[in-house]
Amino acid sequence: MRKHSALVRRAALLAAIAVGIAVAVGLSVFVLVSGGQTSSAAREGGNLLWPAVLSGAAALAASLAAVWLLAEKLMRPAQAPVEKLRDAAVAMSEGDLDVRADETAEGEVGEVARAVNQLSYQLSRNLYTLIVERNRLRNMLNGLSEGIVAIDREGKITHTNPAVEKFFTRQKLALHLPDPRMKVINDKSVWEDFDRVIETGEPSTRNLNAKDMILRLTITPIVDEIGSIAGAVGLFSDITQMERLEKTRRDYVSNVSHELRTPLTAMRALIEPLKEGMVTEEADRQRYYDIILREILRLSRLINDQLELSRLQSGTLAIQKSVITLDDVVYDVCDRYTGIAAEHGLELKVDTDFTQCPAVYANADRVEQMLIILVDNAIKYTESGSVAVSADWDDDRVVIHVKDTGIGIEETDLPYVFDRFYKVDKAHSGKGSGLGLSIARELLNRMGEEIWVESEKGVGTEFSFTVHLPKDEAESRE
Repeated sequence: MRKHSALVRRAALLAAIAVGIAVAVGLSVFVLVSGGQTSSAAREGGNLLWPAVLSGAAALAASLAAVWLLAEKLMRPAQAPVEKLRDAAVAMSEGDLDVRADETAEGEVGEVARAVNQLSYQLSRNLYTLIVERNRLRNMLNGLSEGIVAIDREGKITHTNPAVEKFFTRQKLALHLPDPRMKVINDKSVWEDFDRVIETGEPSTRNLNAKDMILRLTITPIVDEIGSIAGAVGLFSDITQMERLEKTRRDYVSNVSHELRTPLTAMRALIEPLKEGMVTEEADRQRYYDIILREILRLSRLINDQLELSRLQSGTLAIQKSVITLDDVVYDVCDRYTGIAAEHGLELKVDTDFTQCPAVYANADRVEQMLIILVDNAIKYTESGSVAVSADWDDDRVVIHVKDTGIGIEETDLPYVFDRFYKVDKAHSGKGSGLGLSIARELLNRMGEEIWVESEKGVGTEFSFTVHLPKDEAESRE
């Protein structure tokens, strides 16, 4: 406490008064007692000591009462600010950071009040900053597509985000599970991984299946400032699409390798006997040459189809559209394939009068290519019966159908018929490259059209695609 503070001055004044009164009372008692002893010695049988003592005690009591009243009067002005400061400090300790101490008090009390108010202001400001940062972090975590689960050292869940509920079915609260965490993620192995990470301090990464999805779980320990494990946080990432793309890539490489190897193997098997002079007959040599040429053409078609599909998917292939009539296109394709169908013992027929079909807004070459792909596939996969081309239309579009009585497609395979290298025969028997339907779908997508398939195993298959009519006068003039 400083030397010239108000409290020091009040305390010094009170002490001086108390000491003065005590000295005065002491001297008075001493004089009285001394006088009483001298008088008693002079008088015979006289005894005046007790009245003197009683008088001194009364004086002392009166002086103490006076000192008390004086102290009460002197210290009361300093008591009220201290009590207010105490009340403000207690309120702040209980979390009320809006309360303020009285800074108008004199001396140290006022200085302490200003210091307490400043401390309260800083705490309030820091708390506000922490709340803002907490809300920002919470919004970031809740907005993530990845699931987040955090646990403390005891294994209790401290935080989850909404994505976790998307990945896992939350158990009903009424269920009494041995591990309460199973209500959030009903997979015991996941919580075993969390516990193992907390126990060992080593991160963990693995894949798991949930709701027809493939999730990658990465668990990382949380280390506090002294280096001990304070908990763990798990990140659940949906890698279903990534795994599907990786599988597609592997299948694509495998299929391309198979399709390229087949004609190359056949050509090698034919060229080696020719080179060694083992084929002596001219007729045999011509037959070998024909087979080699056929395999080269097959290989060329495969490469051209690959390039065509790549250009379509990359968007670099421009498709110019104009108003065309479908009768010339359809009848021309059917005329070309009538003889091929007859060679296979099939009937190729047109069930619609395309001369009555309205004009459409499309690319004639690409529509012809679509028909060639579908009719060619229908003939290849139909052993007996017929292949029919038909159409129906409305005020918006024309729908062209190519229907066969062939082997049909399994229901489980229907979603994949437009994938690259899809074939009905899993052994890749050589009926085409498996790229035709992929090219057809990409062509129609580029033209803004649709294609779909309906099939029944052993009964037949029907492919349908749309071609839109002109939408306005500008397209009609074209």
